[in-house]
Amino acid sequence: MQLRHKNETIDKITATFMDKMKFCDDLVTNEEQRIYYYHNMLSAEYREFITPSKYETLTEIINAAREREIELKKSIERGERRAPDVNPSPTKKARTSESSKKSDTKGGSPSCKICGKGHKGECHYKDKPCPICKKTGHIALSCPEKVTVCYNCYRTGHKKAECPELVEKKGGQEQKGEAHKAKARSFQLTAAEAKIEPDVVSGKEAGASSGQTGVDARLKGSL
Repeated sequence: MQLRHKNETIDKITATFMDKMKFCDDLVTNEEQRIYYYHNMLSAEYREFITPSKYETLTEIINAAREREIELKKSIERGERRAPDVNPSPTKKARTSESSKKSDTKGGSPSCKICGKGHKGECHYKDKPCPICKKTGHIALSCPEKVTVCYNCYRTGHKKAECPELVEKKGGQEQKGEAHKAKARSFQLTAAEAKIEPDVVSGKEAGASSGQTGVDARLKGSL
């Protein structure tokens, strides 16, 4: 769901998409949903020239993405476009993000309430039904009926932080740690009790101010 195409080739990002889709049988159940998620994964320079509703199978939209990739390479060779920076420096990334934020706040387009992206005019997802609930007015990423998948056990209905397997394992470790902790015990006796107890070794000290006798007693069995 969160896979995004950056500077990878179409063949490489498609292989990653197909590999991750193996774990989404409960979420992606038909060809229309596969086409939607594949189109949503592509970068903007591909999505602008590819309309997902034109294709009936996933193979068709993959081939269209490959054709678009060839066109982009030719435009770079002709000098019409700049080649993407495969490994941009951290400083350049920060400057790019800052400039994009400034453009959004100053003269950029506001975020669309339907798709969440900044664009002008009507959203082309406005009348397109959501592939999950079949309703209009939102996309699959913001669908209220979207199924939550755990990335630990790959089951639906809960997140990884709430996974019963992890919670049970963590609870067992805490109980095991508490079992190893020894409890401290202390024994206190009065002077009269210390005299009549046969298993007590006592020492007497005179009180500094009150003159009372203090007894520090220990059991012989603990020495």
